[in-house]
Amino acid sequence: MRINNFKITKLANQLTTNKSMVFLDQALFAFFNFCTIIFLSKIAGIKDFSSFVLFQSNIFFVYVLCTFFLSSPILVLHTKRWNKRSGYYLRTLIFTNLLINLLLSIALFFFLRQQGVYAEYWYVLFIPLMMSLFDILRKYLLSSLKIKLVHSAISAFFLNLTFFTAIYFSSKELTLSAILFIYLISFVAGNLYLFIVIFIAREKLFFQKKGIRNGKKTGHTILNNHFKYSKWIILGGIAFWGYNQGIYIFSSQLGVEDITISKIRTIQNLLGVTNILLVSVENFYTPMFSKFITENSKEKLHILIKHLYLTNYSKLAAIAIGAFVFSYLVYDFLYFEKYGSGLWIIIFFTVSQILLLAIRPLIISLKSIELTRPFFYAHSIAVAIMLLTGYFLISTNHFTGMATAFVLSNATFSAVVIYFYSLKIMQHKN
Repeated sequence: MRINNFKITKLANQLTTNKSMVFLDQALFAFFNFCTIIFLSKIAGIKDFSSFVLFQSNIFFVYVLCTFFLSSPILVLHTKRWNKRSGYYLRTLIFTNLLINLLLSIALFFFLRQQGVYAEYWYVLFIPLMMSLFDILRKYLLSSLKIKLVHSAISAFFLNLTFFTAIYFSSKELTLSAILFIYLISFVAGNLYLFIVIFIAREKLFFQKKGIRNGKKTGHTILNNHFKYSKWIILGGIAFWGYNQGIYIFSSQLGVEDITISKIRTIQNLLGVTNILLVSVENFYTPMFSKFITENSKEKLHILIKHLYLTNYSKLAAIAIGAFVFSYLVYDFLYFEKYGSGLWIIIFFTVSQILLLAIRPLIISLKSIELTRPFFYAHSIAVAIMLLTGYFLISTNHFTGMATAFVLSNATFSAVVIYFYSLKIMQHKN
Protein backbone atom coordinates (compact mmCIF):
# COMPACT_ATOMS: atom_id res chain seq x y z
CA MET A 1 0.00 0.00 0.00
CA ARG A 2 1.37 3.37 -0.99
CA ILE A 3 0.79 6.48 1.11
CA ASN A 4 1.14 9.82 -0.64
CA ASN A 5 1.79 13.26 0.78
CA PHE A 6 -1.80 14.29 0.10
CA LYS A 7 -3.12 11.71 2.54
CA ILE A 8 -0.65 12.79 5.20
CA THR A 9 -1.50 16.45 4.66
CA LYS A 10 -5.22 15.68 4.87
CA LEU A 11 -4.67 13.92 8.19
CA ALA A 12 -2.81 16.92 9.55
CA ASN A 13 -5.49 19.33 8.38
CA GLN A 14 -8.14 17.45 10.35
CA LEU A 15 -6.47 18.62 13.55
CA THR A 16 -5.46 22.11 12.45
CA THR A 17 -8.47 23.78 14.05
CA ASN A 18 -7.21 22.68 17.48
CA LYS A 19 -3.52 23.28 16.79
CA SER A 20 -3.53 26.96 17.72
CA MET A 21 -5.28 26.26 21.02
CA VAL A 22 -2.84 23.47 21.88
CA PHE A 23 0.07 25.76 21.15
CA LEU A 24 -1.45 28.69 23.06
CA ASP A 25 -2.12 26.46 26.07
CA GLN A 26 1.43 25.14 26.13
CA ALA A 27 2.88 28.57 25.40
CA LEU A 28 1.12 30.05 28.43
CA PHE A 29 2.22 27.18 30.68
CA ALA A 30 5.77 27.36 29.38
CA PHE A 31 5.67 31.13 29.88
CA PHE A 32 4.82 30.48 33.52
CA ASN A 33 7.72 28.07 34.02
CA PHE A 34 10.08 30.28 32.06
CA CYS A 35 9.24 33.61 33.66
CA THR A 36 9.05 32.12 37.15
CA ILE A 37 12.78 31.45 36.98
CA ILE A 38 13.45 34.71 35.12
CA PHE A 39 11.85 36.84 37.83
CA LEU A 40 12.89 34.85 40.88
CA SER A 41 16.52 34.55 39.80
CA LYS A 42 16.59 38.31 39.30
CA ILE A 43 14.75 39.66 42.36
CA ALA A 44 15.14 36.94 44.99
CA GLY A 45 18.29 36.59 47.07
CA ILE A 46 20.83 34.02 45.84
CA LYS A 47 20.29 31.81 48.92
CA ASP A 48 16.48 31.90 48.65
CA PHE A 49 16.57 31.25 44.92
CA SER A 50 19.05 28.39 45.31
CA SER A 51 16.77 26.87 47.99
CA PHE A 52 13.81 27.20 45.61
CA VAL A 53 15.77 25.43 42.86
CA LEU A 54 16.54 22.54 45.22
CA PHE A 55 12.93 22.46 46.44
CA GLN A 56 11.67 22.39 42.85
CA SER A 57 14.16 19.67 41.90
CA ASN A 58 12.94 17.47 44.75
CA ILE A 59 9.19 17.88 44.20
CA PHE A 60 9.68 17.29 40.48
CA PHE A 61 10.39 13.67 41.41
CA VAL A 62 6.78 13.27 42.55
CA TYR A 63 5.49 15.44 39.71
CA VAL A 64 7.31 13.37 37.07
CA LEU A 65 6.05 10.13 38.60
CA CYS A 66 2.43 11.32 38.62
CA THR A 67 2.48 12.86 35.16
CA PHE A 68 4.06 9.84 33.47
CA PHE A 69 1.78 7.38 35.28
CA LEU A 70 -1.49 9.31 35.41
CA SER A 71 -1.65 12.20 32.94
CA SER A 72 0.54 11.32 29.94
CA PRO A 73 -1.39 8.11 29.07
CA ILE A 74 -4.64 10.10 28.97
CA LEU A 75 -3.86 11.36 25.45
CA VAL A 76 -3.71 7.78 24.17
CA LEU A 77 -6.04 5.79 26.46
CA HIS A 78 -8.93 8.16 27.23
CA THR A 79 -10.41 8.25 23.74
CA LYS A 80 -9.47 4.67 22.92
CA ARG A 81 -10.86 2.91 26.00
CA TRP A 82 -12.53 5.18 28.54
CA ASN A 83 -14.45 7.86 26.65
CA LYS A 84 -17.82 6.36 27.67
CA ARG A 85 -16.81 6.37 31.34
CA SER A 86 -14.99 9.70 31.37
CA GLY A 87 -16.28 10.83 34.74
CA TYR A 88 -15.23 7.72 36.63
CA TYR A 89 -11.97 7.63 34.69
CA LEU A 90 -11.11 11.18 35.77
CA ARG A 91 -12.14 10.60 39.39
CA THR A 92 -9.93 7.52 39.58
CA LEU A 93 -6.91 9.46 38.35
CA ILE A 94 -7.55 12.35 40.75
CA PHE A 95 -7.86 10.03 43.78
CA THR A 96 -4.72 8.10 42.79
CA ASN A 97 -2.83 11.37 42.39
CA LEU A 98 -3.81 12.35 45.94
CA LEU A 99 -2.77 8.96 47.32
CA ILE A 100 0.66 9.03 45.65
CA ASN A 101 1.40 12.52 46.94
CA LEU A 102 0.33 11.60 50.47
CA LEU A 103 2.59 8.56 50.49
CA LEU A 104 5.68 10.32 49.13
CA SER A 105 5.41 13.74 50.77
CA ILE A 106 6.65 12.65 54.21
CA ALA A 107 9.84 11.11 52.86
CA LEU A 108 10.34 14.10 50.58
CA PHE A 109 9.96 16.47 53.52
CA PHE A 110 12.84 14.83 55.40
CA PHE A 111 15.04 14.66 52.27
CA LEU A 112 14.64 18.41 51.85
CA ARG A 113 15.61 19.00 55.49
CA GLN A 114 18.78 16.97 54.99
CA GLN A 115 19.66 19.18 52.01
CA GLY A 116 19.24 22.33 54.09
CA VAL A 117 15.92 23.38 52.52
CA TYR A 118 13.51 24.26 55.32
CA ALA A 119 10.04 24.36 53.78
CA GLU A 120 6.82 23.68 55.68
CA TYR A 121 5.33 20.20 55.18
CA TRP A 122 2.10 21.43 53.62
CA TYR A 123 4.09 23.01 50.77
CA VAL A 124 5.86 19.70 50.19
CA LEU A 125 2.47 17.94 50.00
CA PHE A 126 0.24 20.40 48.19
CA ILE A 127 2.55 21.98 45.59
CA PRO A 128 3.37 18.73 43.68
CA LEU A 129 -0.25 17.61 44.25
CA MET A 130 -1.63 20.76 42.60
CA MET A 131 0.97 20.66 39.81
CA SER A 132 0.21 17.06 38.81
CA LEU A 133 -3.55 17.67 39.15
CA PHE A 134 -3.24 20.62 36.79
CA ASP A 135 -1.54 18.39 34.22
CA ILE A 136 -4.18 15.66 34.60
CA LEU A 137 -7.05 18.09 34.01
CA ARG A 138 -5.35 19.75 31.03
CA LYS A 139 -4.59 16.40 29.39
CA TYR A 140 -8.20 15.39 30.02
CA LEU A 141 -9.40 18.46 28.16
CA LEU A 142 -6.96 17.84 25.30
CA SER A 143 -8.31 14.32 24.83
CA SER A 144 -11.96 15.30 25.28
CA LEU A 145 -14.28 15.57 22.30
CA LYS A 146 -16.84 17.86 23.96
CA ILE A 147 -14.92 20.49 25.94
CA LYS A 148 -13.36 23.37 24.00
CA LEU A 149 -9.57 23.49 24.25
CA VAL A 150 -9.64 27.23 24.84
CA HIS A 151 -10.52 26.48 28.48
CA SER A 152 -7.15 24.82 29.00
CA ALA A 153 -5.46 27.97 27.73
CA ILE A 154 -7.63 30.13 29.99
CA SER A 155 -6.64 28.05 33.02
CA ALA A 156 -2.97 28.61 32.15
CA PHE A 157 -3.74 32.33 31.89
CA PHE A 158 -5.19 32.34 35.42
CA LEU A 159 -2.09 30.48 36.62
CA ASN A 160 0.13 33.24 35.20
CA LEU A 161 -2.11 36.07 36.35
CA THR A 162 -2.22 34.86 39.95
CA PHE A 163 1.50 34.16 40.20
CA PHE A 164 2.91 37.31 38.64
CA THR A 165 0.39 39.62 40.31
CA ALA A 166 1.31 38.18 43.70
CA ILE A 167 5.04 38.34 42.90
CA TYR A 168 4.70 42.01 41.93
CA PHE A 169 3.09 42.97 45.24
CA SER A 170 5.48 40.78 47.27
CA SER A 171 8.73 41.58 45.46
CA LYS A 172 10.31 43.26 48.50
CA GLU A 173 9.63 40.32 50.83
CA LEU A 174 10.44 37.27 48.71
CA THR A 175 11.52 34.71 51.28
CA LEU A 176 11.42 31.03 50.37
CA SER A 177 8.14 30.63 52.27
CA ALA A 178 6.57 33.55 50.38
CA ILE A 179 7.68 32.15 47.03
CA LEU A 180 6.21 28.72 47.80
CA PHE A 181 2.91 30.19 49.01
CA ILE A 182 2.51 32.20 45.79
CA TYR A 183 3.51 29.15 43.74
CA LEU A 184 0.83 27.07 45.46
CA ILE A 185 -2.09 29.49 45.19
CA SER A 186 -1.31 29.98 41.50
CA PHE A 187 -1.87 26.30 40.74
CA VAL A 188 -4.95 26.29 42.95
CA ALA A 189 -6.40 29.10 40.79
CA GLY A 190 -5.71 27.19 37.56
CA ASN A 191 -7.19 23.96 38.92
CA LEU A 192 -10.27 25.71 40.24
CA TYR A 193 -11.09 27.09 36.81
CA LEU A 194 -10.66 23.66 35.18
CA PHE A 195 -12.89 21.99 37.76
CA ILE A 196 -15.63 24.54 37.12
CA VAL A 197 -15.40 24.00 33.34
CA ILE A 198 -15.50 20.20 33.64
CA PHE A 199 -18.37 20.35 36.12
CA ILE A 200 -20.46 22.58 33.85
CA ALA A 201 -19.60 20.89 30.55
CA ARG A 202 -19.70 17.25 31.64
CA GLU A 203 -21.63 17.22 34.91
CA LYS A 204 -23.45 13.96 34.18
CA LEU A 205 -20.28 12.19 33.17
CA PHE A 206 -18.33 13.43 36.18
CA PHE A 207 -20.95 12.11 38.58
CA GLN A 208 -22.03 9.15 36.46
CA LYS A 209 -23.08 5.92 38.13
CA LYS A 210 -23.70 3.82 35.06
CA GLY A 211 -21.44 0.82 34.77
CA ILE A 212 -19.70 1.50 38.09
CA ARG A 213 -21.25 -1.24 40.21
CA ASN A 214 -17.89 -2.91 40.42
CA GLY A 215 -16.09 0.34 41.11
CA LYS A 216 -12.99 -1.25 42.61
CA LYS A 217 -12.62 -3.57 39.65
CA THR A 218 -13.13 -0.73 37.16
CA GLY A 219 -10.64 1.50 38.99
CA HIS A 220 -8.12 -1.33 39.05
CA THR A 221 -8.59 -1.82 35.30
CA ILE A 222 -8.00 1.89 34.63
CA LEU A 223 -4.80 1.96 36.65
CA ASN A 224 -3.69 -1.35 35.13
CA ASN A 225 -4.17 0.12 31.63
CA HIS A 226 -2.11 3.14 32.63
CA PHE A 227 0.59 1.01 34.22
CA LYS A 228 0.94 -1.30 31.22
CA TYR A 229 1.23 1.69 28.92
CA SER A 230 3.55 3.75 31.10
CA LYS A 231 5.54 1.35 33.30
CA TRP A 232 8.70 1.84 31.28
CA ILE A 233 8.00 5.55 30.89
CA ILE A 234 7.62 5.83 34.68
CA LEU A 235 10.96 4.15 35.33
CA GLY A 236 12.50 6.20 32.55
CA GLY A 237 10.86 9.33 33.96
CA ILE A 238 12.54 8.77 37.31
CA ALA A 239 15.87 8.47 35.51
CA PHE A 240 14.97 11.60 33.49
CA TRP A 241 14.40 13.45 36.74
CA GLY A 242 17.83 12.24 37.83
CA TYR A 243 19.77 14.03 35.11
CA ASN A 244 17.39 16.91 34.41
CA GLN A 245 16.57 17.99 38.00
CA GLY A 246 18.52 15.64 40.24
CA ILE A 247 21.75 17.10 38.88
CA TYR A 248 21.20 20.12 41.15
CA ILE A 249 20.83 17.92 44.23
CA PHE A 250 23.86 15.87 43.12
CA SER A 251 25.91 19.03 42.57
CA SER A 252 24.86 20.45 45.94
CA GLN A 253 26.10 17.27 47.64
CA LEU A 254 29.42 17.67 45.80
CA GLY A 255 29.83 21.08 47.42
CA VAL A 256 28.76 23.33 44.55
CA GLU A 257 27.95 26.83 45.79
CA ASP A 258 24.54 28.52 45.68
CA ILE A 259 25.65 30.99 43.01
CA THR A 260 26.69 28.15 40.66
CA ILE A 261 23.40 26.32 41.07
CA SER A 262 21.49 29.56 40.51
CA LYS A 263 23.51 30.43 37.39
CA ILE A 264 23.12 27.03 35.71
CA ARG A 265 19.40 26.89 36.51
CA THR A 266 18.93 30.38 35.09
CA ILE A 267 20.63 29.49 31.79
CA GLN A 268 18.81 26.15 31.58
CA ASN A 269 15.59 28.06 31.97
CA LEU A 270 16.46 30.57 29.25
CA LEU A 271 17.01 27.78 26.74
CA GLY A 272 13.93 26.07 28.12
CA VAL A 273 11.87 28.44 25.98
CA THR A 274 12.11 25.71 23.34
CA ASN A 275 10.12 23.46 25.68
CA ILE A 276 7.06 25.30 24.41
CA LEU A 277 7.68 23.64 21.07
CA LEU A 278 8.73 20.29 22.56
CA VAL A 279 5.52 19.75 24.48
CA SER A 280 3.26 21.43 21.90
CA VAL A 281 4.63 19.20 19.14
CA GLU A 282 4.01 16.10 21.25
CA ASN A 283 0.52 17.14 22.37
CA PHE A 284 -0.49 17.96 18.80
CA TYR A 285 1.10 15.10 16.86
CA THR A 286 0.48 12.20 19.28
CA PRO A 287 -3.27 11.94 18.39
CA MET A 288 -2.34 12.42 14.73
CA PHE A 289 0.18 9.58 14.81
CA SER A 290 -2.26 7.34 16.68
CA LYS A 291 -4.91 7.92 14.03
CA PHE A 292 -2.34 7.33 11.28
CA ILE A 293 -1.55 3.91 12.75
CA THR A 294 -5.23 2.93 12.91
CA GLU A 295 -5.46 3.51 9.15
CA ASN A 296 -2.02 2.16 8.18
CA SER A 297 0.57 -0.29 9.45
CA LYS A 298 3.22 0.95 11.86
CA GLU A 299 5.87 0.21 9.25
CA LYS A 300 4.51 3.17 7.26
CA LEU A 301 5.38 5.61 10.03
CA HIS A 302 8.73 6.39 8.45
CA ILE A 303 6.89 8.04 5.54
CA LEU A 304 5.10 10.40 7.93
CA ILE A 305 8.36 11.10 9.78
CA LYS A 306 10.19 11.85 6.54
CA HIS A 307 7.42 14.23 5.51
CA LEU A 308 7.70 16.12 8.82
CA TYR A 309 11.47 16.50 8.57
CA LEU A 310 11.41 17.62 4.93
CA THR A 311 8.80 20.28 5.64
CA ASN A 312 10.29 21.56 8.91
CA TYR A 313 14.10 21.39 8.74
CA SER A 314 14.43 25.11 7.94
CA LYS A 315 12.23 25.94 10.94
CA LEU A 316 14.50 23.85 13.18
CA ALA A 317 17.55 25.83 12.00
CA ALA A 318 15.73 29.11 12.63
CA ILE A 319 14.73 27.94 16.13
CA ALA A 320 18.36 27.05 16.93
CA ILE A 321 19.62 30.48 15.93
CA GLY A 322 16.72 32.31 17.57
CA ALA A 323 17.04 30.38 20.86
CA PHE A 324 20.76 31.12 21.11
CA VAL A 325 20.45 34.84 20.29
CA PHE A 326 17.49 35.26 22.64
CA SER A 327 19.19 33.48 25.55
CA TYR A 328 22.50 35.28 25.10
CA LEU A 329 20.95 38.75 24.91
CA VAL A 330 18.58 38.22 27.84
CA TYR A 331 21.30 36.72 30.02
CA ASP A 332 23.77 39.46 29.17
CA PHE A 333 21.19 42.16 29.95
CA LEU A 334 19.68 40.71 33.14
CA TYR A 335 22.26 38.49 34.78
CA PHE A 336 25.81 39.34 33.69
CA GLU A 337 26.46 41.56 36.71
CA LYS A 338 24.97 39.03 39.14
CA TYR A 339 26.37 35.75 37.79
CA GLY A 340 29.15 36.65 35.31
CA SER A 341 29.66 35.42 31.73
CA GLY A 342 27.63 32.45 30.53
CA LEU A 343 28.45 32.26 26.80
CA TRP A 344 29.86 28.73 26.65
CA ILE A 345 27.16 27.33 28.89
CA ILE A 346 24.50 28.92 26.66
CA ILE A 347 26.13 27.29 23.60
CA PHE A 348 26.13 23.88 25.32
CA PHE A 349 22.49 24.18 26.34
CA THR A 350 21.41 25.40 22.87
CA VAL A 351 22.87 22.31 21.23
CA SER A 352 21.18 20.09 23.81
CA GLN A 353 17.71 21.64 23.43
CA ILE A 354 17.75 21.62 19.62
CA LEU A 355 18.81 17.98 19.60
CA LEU A 356 15.85 17.10 21.84
CA LEU A 357 13.49 19.00 19.54
CA ALA A 358 14.90 17.30 16.44
CA ILE A 359 14.26 13.78 17.76
CA ARG A 360 10.74 14.57 19.03
CA PRO A 361 9.01 12.94 15.99
CA LEU A 362 10.93 9.73 16.69
CA ILE A 363 9.80 9.80 20.32
CA ILE A 364 6.17 10.30 19.28
CA SER A 365 6.46 7.42 16.80
CA LEU A 366 7.57 4.96 19.45
CA LYS A 367 4.91 6.15 21.90
CA SER A 368 2.16 5.97 19.28
CA ILE A 369 2.80 2.25 18.74
CA GLU A 370 2.79 1.88 22.56
CA LEU A 371 6.47 0.92 22.60
CA THR A 372 7.76 2.62 25.75
CA ARG A 373 10.56 0.39 27.04
CA PRO A 374 13.19 2.19 24.91
CA PHE A 375 12.63 5.37 26.95
CA PHE A 376 13.53 3.52 30.13
CA TYR A 377 16.78 2.37 28.56
CA ALA A 378 17.50 5.81 27.10
CA HIS A 379 16.87 7.72 30.34
CA SER A 380 18.68 5.13 32.49
CA ILE A 381 21.81 5.25 30.35
CA ALA A 382 21.61 9.05 30.31
CA VAL A 383 21.46 9.35 34.11
CA ALA A 384 24.36 6.88 34.41
CA ILE A 385 26.41 9.10 32.08
CA MET A 386 25.49 12.15 34.16
CA LEU A 387 26.58 10.49 37.41
CA LEU A 388 29.81 9.04 36.03
CA THR A 389 31.01 12.06 34.09
CA GLY A 390 29.43 14.55 36.49
CA TYR A 391 31.31 13.28 39.51
CA PHE A 392 34.63 14.20 37.89
CA LEU A 393 33.53 17.19 35.80
CA ILE A 394 31.48 18.94 38.49
CA SER A 395 34.09 18.35 41.19
CA THR A 396 36.87 19.91 39.10
CA ASN A 397 34.96 22.72 37.37
CA HIS A 398 31.59 23.63 38.85
CA PHE A 399 30.15 25.85 36.11
CA THR A 400 31.21 24.12 32.90
CA GLY A 401 31.25 20.72 34.62
CA MET A 402 27.52 20.88 35.38
CA ALA A 403 26.72 22.11 31.86
CA THR A 404 28.87 19.45 30.18
CA ALA A 405 27.39 16.63 32.25
CA PHE A 406 23.89 17.86 31.40
CA VAL A 407 24.60 18.02 27.65
CA LEU A 408 26.30 14.60 27.60
CA SER A 409 23.29 13.00 29.29
CA ASN A 410 20.83 14.54 26.81
CA ALA A 411 23.01 13.55 23.85
CA THR A 412 23.11 9.98 25.18
CA PHE A 413 19.32 9.91 25.53
CA SER A 414 18.92 11.13 21.94
CA ALA A 415 21.36 8.54 20.57
CA VAL A 416 19.51 5.66 22.25
CA VAL A 417 16.12 6.90 20.95
CA ILE A 418 17.51 7.09 17.39
CA TYR A 419 18.87 3.56 17.75
CA PHE A 420 15.52 2.11 18.84
CA TYR A 421 13.60 4.01 16.15
CA SER A 422 15.94 2.54 13.54
CA LEU A 423 15.61 -0.93 15.08
CA LYS A 424 11.82 -1.02 15.57
CA ILE A 425 10.52 1.01 12.63
CA MET A 426 13.11 1.69 9.94
CA GLN A 427 14.28 -1.91 9.66
CA HIS A 428 10.69 -3.09 9.10
CA LYS A 429 9.63 -0.55 6.49
CA ASN A 430 8.26 -1.83 3.23
